[in-house]
Amino acid sequence: MSGLISLSFGLLLSFSALAQDMSIKGFNERFKLEKNDQNQVVAIKLKKAVTQFTIKPFIEQIKADLIKEQQSFMSLDASGKSLQIDSLLSDMGVGLYLQDEVWSYEAQKVKEALLNIPKINIEEAFAGVDQKNFWLEFQGRLQEAMQFIDPTVLASLEDSRFFYKKNVTYKVVEWALKEAQKRFSEVPVLNIASFVIVRVHDMMLEQRYFHHNMLLHYFETIPETKLGMTKEEVDKTVSSIYEYRIEAMNFLESNKASRDWVNYGMNNFYMTVRSGNARVREWQSPLTNMEFQDIKKLNFAFVEVQHEGVRKIYHLHNSAHQFSSKPSLAYDYSDPKRVKRNRKLLNLGGVAIGFIQLPGWLKGNVDNFIKSFYVQQVRMEGALIGYFESTGNTKMIESIYSQRANFYIVR
Repeated sequence: MSGLISLSFGLLLSFSALAQDMSIKGFNERFKLEKNDQNQVVAIKLKKAVTQFTIKPFIEQIKADLIKEQQSFMSLDASGKSLQIDSLLSDMGVGLYLQDEVWSYEAQKVKEALLNIPKINIEEAFAGVDQKNFWLEFQGRLQEAMQFIDPTVLASLEDSRFFYKKNVTYKVVEWALKEAQKRFSEVPVLNIASFVIVRVHDMMLEQRYFHHNMLLHYFETIPETKLGMTKEEVDKTVSSIYEYRIEAMNFLESNKASRDWVNYGMNNFYMTVRSGNARVREWQSPLTNMEFQDIKKLNFAFVEVQHEGVRKIYHLHNSAHQFSSKPSLAYDYSDPKRVKRNRKLLNLGGVAIGFIQLPGWLKGNVDNFIKSFYVQQVRMEGALIGYFESTGNTKMIESIYSQRANFYIVR
């Protein structure tokens, strides 16, 4: 019996070592450690990143998706399409008919926008958007601003205010939105242009968020010496990751990070870990209202569970949407394209909302509602890529990348 136990323990250690080796391989293939003359890590860079980009393919993709959605209406009558949209929104945890709930208004407007898609003159609208000089100028200004903070830089260990300069890109967005109001006279066309401006900026920033969470997975699961770093270097890297998340006007938080640079990041990260652990314990409690079984924590950000008879992966720190207390679904093994399909529908909703009559401030509320389903979720799923690298599961890596809703995040 003791021999069998020893064999099992040996296999477990062997598997753990193999998982670490695969993670280290992934880390080294993706990230570059920049060192000074004293052989100390001073920065971490992405080996592959989008540094030069074009906006035209994104606009063409939006147009193609709208055309495809218009065509999908041909196979269903109005009632059938309405029920289909209800089903898709319900699948994402949206209650459409709870009139006493604050968020039902936003949900109804998303549905209204989607049902309005057949009425959109897509060719006419996108002909109006096609102002090459404007898009080239915006593209050039945004790329110049992005280069101000090299897009390949993920962490700057010696500069506690390195990313505080990032608000330069927001100034470009402000310029573009004001300029768009002058150049696009038709409201639906202006709304498309505004959607593209904001979304392209968000996507360019997302590649750094995405890889930051991947780094956090590595730091949580692999000893720093295996990554070629010291503990202090890892601590400073995590501080740089959290410094990137400080809002442009939050001077007090920036000062706090600078004062305690070595500890700032890890203090924040451990708060996140403790929060995730507390949520797992809550779901395991017999008093929980979540019907989760066989809960397996994958890392600081994700759990795998049995739910409704199938295996699923859920976020630990992101809700289904801004008005929900339920966790956001990251992957459904029984329906691998479910998350991707839902995010595609939401992206369409984000464009289509510009074609219905809605006051600007209400449109902003609906836009924020739509983004709450996938923006933070995509950023966090970099940590899920790190997990599946450690298991050697290339199929799942492909699946998670495919649902990222952002083609500026490269493998």
